[in-house]
Amino acid sequence: MKKILFLLIVLFPVNNVSAHEAGKAGQSIDVNEQLGAQVPLDIPFYSEAGGTVTLKELINKPTVIVPVYLSCNNTCPILLMGLADVIEKSKLQPGKDYQVLAVSFDENDTPKIASEKKPGYLKATNIPFPDDAWRFLTGSPESIQKVTQAVGFQFKKEEMGFSHPVVLIFLSPEGRIVRYLYGVTFFPLEFELAVTEAAQGIPVSIARKALMYCMSYDTQGRKYVFNTLKVAATLMIVTIVSFFTYLVVTGRKRKDRFK
Repeated sequence: MKKILFLLIVLFPVNNVSAHEAGKAGQSIDVNEQLGAQVPLDIPFYSEAGGTVTLKELINKPTVIVPVYLSCNNTCPILLMGLADVIEKSKLQPGKDYQVLAVSFDENDTPKIASEKKPGYLKATNIPFPDDAWRFLTGSPESIQKVTQAVGFQFKKEEMGFSHPVVLIFLSPEGRIVRYLYGVTFFPLEFELAVTEAAQGIPVSIARKALMYCMSYDTQGRKYVFNTLKVAATLMIVTIVSFFTYLVVTGRKRKDRFK
């Protein structure tokens, strides 16, 4: 059973959206997940108000880290709008149950730019949103490198911007990495589960990933249901691959026998 779960995860990612964008040279820009790792909390950043703050000063509850760059005209705004959308649909209360830190990995971004971008995304949530519950942080190359390395976020500077993964990273109140969610759209229950796991400080397990793969979200019933068709198709593919492997192995053994 464990082997089947592992194959499900390897062959078919949990999220339908790619976890990375490819660089011009074909380099895969990806996330090296660091589940359970501690993010250094002494890293200084600039808030959108212009003051210097450390992660230790900010992280005191479940925290959603959103790595973006503020001059992006492609996936970053879509990711931030997707987050605003799920925040609106979620039953959790921002500022009480969780907070958001949009962290720029572009050293050229400034507090002024961050302060200009922030109001639009707060407004996009369509709910009363505490100003200090969604911070937009910019920083020095050293601070950016420390935090992106700590969370396993790999990106590459390109001529017209950056190649980078599209991901939300959930931290516990102590700053430990608990969950990664990929893509630009998120189910409310998926988001709420990630925040709950972050509150408990429990990294998501392989079994949970496999379970989420086997489920589909029912938008009308607002709940997850078992996706029989997806699981049956996956098992069929696994069976075909296994049978093909068996034929190849047994064929080689027969050749060796008659040499």
